[in-house]
Amino acid sequence: MDLAAPLSQYCERLGPGLLAEPFNAASNAAFLLACGWLLLALRQRGDAPWYARVLAALIGLIGLGSLSFHTFANRGTEILDVLFIALFIHFYVACFFRRFLGLRWGYAWLAAPGFVLFGLAVKAPLPAGALNGSVDYLPALFGLALMALYLAARRDPAARLLGAAAAVFVVSLALRTGDRAWCAALPLGTHWLWHSLNALTLSLVTLSLLPPATGEMRR
Repeated sequence: MDLAAPLSQYCERLGPGLLAEPFNAASNAAFLLACGWLLLALRQRGDAPWYARVLAALIGLIGLGSLSFHTFANRGTEILDVLFIALFIHFYVACFFRRFLGLRWGYAWLAAPGFVLFGLAVKAPLPAGALNGSVDYLPALFGLALMALYLAARRDPAARLLGAAAAVFVVSLALRTGDRAWCAALPLGTHWLWHSLNALTLSLVTLSLLPPATGEMRR
């Protein structure tokens, strides 16, 4: 695999160059702002679990990884971009099982490989690369919806945050999927909106792990 091989996957990129995707690149500031805001907010809470701070830091790394991809746009930076997203998703799954099911970390970590198998099952009916590559994010959407439903059944207030995150994610996923299809009408594409809305999605997901206002928390 040639890691330096150039890629052109989005409507905005019409040629090579670091500044060929200015909106896609600049919109990664949303992740960095979300990271900074969350770290400050979590510090002020005082009772925030350590893993929420790790997730906030991962949001910042997602922004940097995505920025590298939308500037250098090659196979190597694509891997970096996907790596940080995968780390966030699978770590959050483990955190969810720890926080809401009360599992010890040794068992909660098993949820991460379990989610890999879940993802394979979700994507199995669709061909690789379907939906402009958005098929790879369907497991995250379905998993988020199932988590929200589980918490709603328990009448846990965190269900509202995960439900809102799932709703925002549906919109952002639709914008990512339609990026190339809408090029003629929207030359800038819609991928930059995917970044902006995903920063909100990941922020809501991270905030869902905070203990109730009473200070009661499960660790």
